[in-house]
Amino acid sequence: MENVKPIVKQVIKIWRLYKTMQGALMGAMRHEIPFRLRKVLSRDYMVCSVLKKEMANLYDALKCCMQDACITRSDTRSSIVMDVRGNVDLALGEIVHVHRQIVKEYETLFKLVEGSNLDLQMLRQHRKQMAKMTADLSARSNGPSPEDQRLTRISMAH
Repeated sequence: MENVKPIVKQVIKIWRLYKTMQGALMGAMRHEIPFRLRKVLSRDYMVCSVLKKEMANLYDALKCCMQDACITRSDTRSSIVMDVRGNVDLALGEIVHVHRQIVKEYETLFKLVEGSNLDLQMLRQHRKQMAKMTADLSARSNGPSPEDQRLTRISMAH
């Protein structure tokens, strides 16, 4: 597999998005929200944690040609919402936005691993789960998307 370095970098990018997602989910759950929504966000947090761990395991399996510093260096502009001003719909919009980013990054990863001997079953399951979670949260979110609002963001140094 000659293109392992771009594959590993894409895995790292997805892992970082999961980390961003965890921060956004925790931020939303700090607010007073209805029980059903809290239940959905809690489920998403747990699923996100499992998928992040699986991506870390995939990274470990692929990293033989790379240094560990590759995962700690910040190559992406991951950010978390710092100020949603108590607006739960805005927080949900941000979470949905990150969900969609993750699904998009999986598509890029699929293109990179095309023709390789890498088993895509796990990755397809991840993408399917993220798409389902996105649909669930989109149905519950009535607020503006984060692109429509000015938010205070900070860069995450990994």
